[in-house]
Amino acid sequence: MVIATDADGVLTDMSEFNYIYGEKFFGHKPVDPAGYTTAEIFGESKAREFLFGLRHFYDYCCRLEPRENASAVCGKLCSQGHSLYVITARKFSTMKNPLGGLSRNMFRKWTGKNGFLFGDIFFCSEKNTPPRKLEYCRRISADIMIDDKPDIALYLAENGVKVLLFDAPYNKQVKHENITRVHSWDEIYSFVNSCE
Repeated sequence: MVIATDADGVLTDMSEFNYIYGEKFFGHKPVDPAGYTTAEIFGESKAREFLFGLRHFYDYCCRLEPRENASAVCGKLCSQGHSLYVITARKFSTMKNPLGGLSRNMFRKWTGKNGFLFGDIFFCSEKNTPPRKLEYCRRISADIMIDDKPDIALYLAENGVKVLLFDAPYNKQVKHENITRVHSWDEIYSFVNSCE
């Protein structure tokens, strides 16, 4: 089976990071825990969100631990003969300048440091992400895409891709016949094994 996975919110717990670091940075509790961006979660301006990103981008990219059992499950799936790929719209990663290179290199280092083995990593632009992810899913003939972002999950599902939606506060309302909600990497492992 060919399995594609998003990075932020799937390999990592992006919400937890944003809550913990955002509360310290902005100096107050979340106003919308179901928000996706830190601006939405904390009711802050895009300018303040940008400053938060500058302050904590390295922490997020290099120091954040993967989700529980993410690396172990990916390793087990690879050892069973499945092919795993990352398709991510990681911030700045498609920029053709030193910041873009830094973003890509930090992600590759993070995956290596945490024991992930992927056939390849595909970086998508932050603009028009849903069609770009669909393009990569089709290029690698993905059987499953694991994602967390509502618009991406729905777009892929509506275009015939089976999606495992990693449960998050911001995607509770998402439903589609091609979407299966999962809450952990152990659940992902069980789902893949049940498909064989």
